[in-house]
Amino acid sequence: MKIMYHIANDWSEEQLKQLNKEGHNPKKGYTAYQIEESEYFRLEKLLNNWGIEGIRYPLFTKKELKESLLSAKTNHQSHGYPMPDLDGGYLELTYDLSDYSKSSGIGAKQKDAFRLKNVPKAGKKRMFGVGWVFDEYFVDIELYNQVFKPLGIKSREILQYKKEKPFDTHVQLVLEETEETLDLKDNPIETCKESGRWKYQPMPRGFYPQYKNIIAPIFKSKEWFGTGAEARKRIFVTQELREKLIEMKIEKPQWYTPTK
Repeated sequence: MKIMYHIANDWSEEQLKQLNKEGHNPKKGYTAYQIEESEYFRLEKLLNNWGIEGIRYPLFTKKELKESLLSAKTNHQSHGYPMPDLDGGYLELTYDLSDYSKSSGIGAKQKDAFRLKNVPKAGKKRMFGVGWVFDEYFVDIELYNQVFKPLGIKSREILQYKKEKPFDTHVQLVLEETEETLDLKDNPIETCKESGRWKYQPMPRGFYPQYKNIIAPIFKSKEWFGTGAEARKRIFVTQELREKLIEMKIEKPQWYTPTK
């Protein structure tokens, strides 16, 4: 594993000249490039003078990704938005908000089916998420019956917005939530002003800690993650299921962060 920094800016001619002297050659205009942590620290004073702050992230080897017995899912394909989409109308319709903090997003619990305008066409995005929601996944019926149902993972219907009829081609995966707490003491947190509860920043700092008890092939964390008014549970996937989804070209290796 290497620690990298993502740097993005609308580079001026003068900035490009100075970076070129330092051995860096980002493209002109608004572009981004990646550098290792040691280089970032060397350039940090210069970047700070320009008001630029890099985004820290871990870069894992193929071996580390493949050999991880459990991985955190950190990316996915996306399709559309939950409805109704004005002023967060889907929240009250889909979630129990009795324990919800609006300023942090912590505490929403699903109580009803998601409403979507449409689902992907056959053969495309067989497993996907929806905008604004980062801890729920939807799959086509064929994939569910082939992969998830035999593993004991339950499903629930998705409703056609306004028609209130279930889609007959896709379902939502029902993911269990573990009661086991992760040791995340080194991860930055945000504290909810309303409730005093906290959530961890979603960008991984490195390997996630390994769970002692893996409750299902795919499941949710007890902890909340997110920034601002958004909060989600982290989803973990076992090695066997992850490799199967990658082999089927449904998922990509880089959409996972290994545990250790």
